[in-house]
Amino acid sequence: MEIYQNDASEWVATAVAYNVSATGRTEKEALARVMEALAQHFKTRAST
Repeated sequence: MEIYQNDASEWVATAVAYNVSATGRTEKEALARVMEALAQHFKTRAST
């Protein structure tokens, strides 16, 4: 997991191993969004 603040002052969280990223206004929001994105990623992969 990588998390950083970009030039637009948004927090970006990336699950590097799965190439899934999400942004948020706070670090906590970005982490929550990337967790949701990962859940969707795994759900989609399980159904294919």
